[in-house]
Amino acid sequence: MRFDTLRLDHVGIRVTDLAVAEDFYAKLGFSRDPEEFSPEAKACGLVHPTGLRIHLIYNGQSAEEGNVLLDAPIKRPGYTHAAFIVDNMDELVEWLAREGIDISEGPVMMGHGRRNVCFIRDPDLNVLEFNEILVH
Repeated sequence: MRFDTLRLDHVGIRVTDLAVAEDFYAKLGFSRDPEEFSPEAKACGLVHPTGLRIHLIYNGQSAEEGNVLLDAPIKRPGYTHAAFIVDNMDELVEWLAREGIDISEGPVMMGHGRRNVCFIRDPDLNVLEFNEILVH
């Protein structure tokens, strides 16, 4: 098996309230794909105009420690965030401020100056990273 054409299909994000999560991700341009909605599995597929997909898994329960992968004192294995590419970090920061979405970290240079990065959290404290790629 060769993985020469490997691409990402979607990112699964566990949430506690589907309506709240859908509203949040709609601000980022995602909308429900009726073909990817499965109440039996508690999964709701969202698609972005760019073709990027996320699946909201809406069977989560809030944890006292916040995000159990990042905020708890014991660091458990698991996916910690999804990273998205944006064209302009300054425009993103201004948009986040207008939308009332707090930046949890950044903007900060990472990757030895390859990218300008900021992090936000969704209503369930899942981390989303945004990268302005500066050097290709």
